Amino acid sequence: MRTDISYNLSSEKTPIVLLHGWGMNKTIWSAVVKLLPQDIQSRIRCLDLPGYGDNRLELADYNLPALTHWLASEITSPSIVIGWSLGGLLAQNLAFHSPEKVTKVGLIASSPKFMQSDTWAGIKPDVLTLFLNQLSKDHVKTVERFLAIQAMGSESARKDITALKNVVLNVELPSQIALQEGLRILQDVDLREQLSQLTCPVFALFGKLDSLVPIVVEQELKNLNANIQTSCFNKSSHAPFISDTAKFNTWLIKNIE
Repeated sequence: MRTDISYNLSSEKTPIVLLHGWGMNKTIWSAVVKLLPQDIQSRIRCLDLPGYGDNRLELADYNLPALTHWLASEITSPSIVIGWSLGGLLAQNLAFHSPEKVTKVGLIASSPKFMQSDTWAGIKPDVLTLFLNQLSKDHVKTVERFLAIQAMGSESARKDITALKNVVLNVELPSQIALQEGLRILQDVDLREQLSQLTCPVFALFGKLDSLVPIVVEQELKNLNANIQTSCFNKSSHAPFISDTAKFNTWLIKNIE
């Protein structure tokens, strides 16, 4: 069973692992990767998380520690690990627990804590609770609603939603357990302490119009760890690599070298 897209991997430079977000799959990166220079393409692996796309692996416990253990087994040499949204939580946790596997962490519209609290900006608790309740009734519509929220605010929102839907609907839908427990991870996990202790380089990209990871999180990350390098796309929301692919690739190339 193939769980990743590997673009040759013949390069002697550090491998790059790309991790998708909740409800998506590895093909979300296809449009990005095909526009990158060949020497960078050759370093990239795009992974399907368990329960998504081609990866039908059933974890005994679907939680962040189990996902991190799975990811550590997939990475055989030190890599730059870049995660979008939920994938960013996984990248942070891997870097903390298996630092020998990670040379750099890249975060795209991600956060160490997705749930809003008195001390942190994020998704309102009742929004995630609503999605969890809806998931048991109609997981397809729930995913589609989540995609719409991801694109909300972007100047190219309609185009972005179409691109996101095509990624989801052109492959086997994610498993119910992956969707349900993925939302619980977004609801419950708080990696602020772990992120503050990371010693490897961390680079992060935010969309100013993102309604899931508010732009104020950019400064909060730097407050947690002064070594984190951040960037912001003023016209993007939660999927900056879709709304502004060329600009995203420029940002990516700058940060992986």
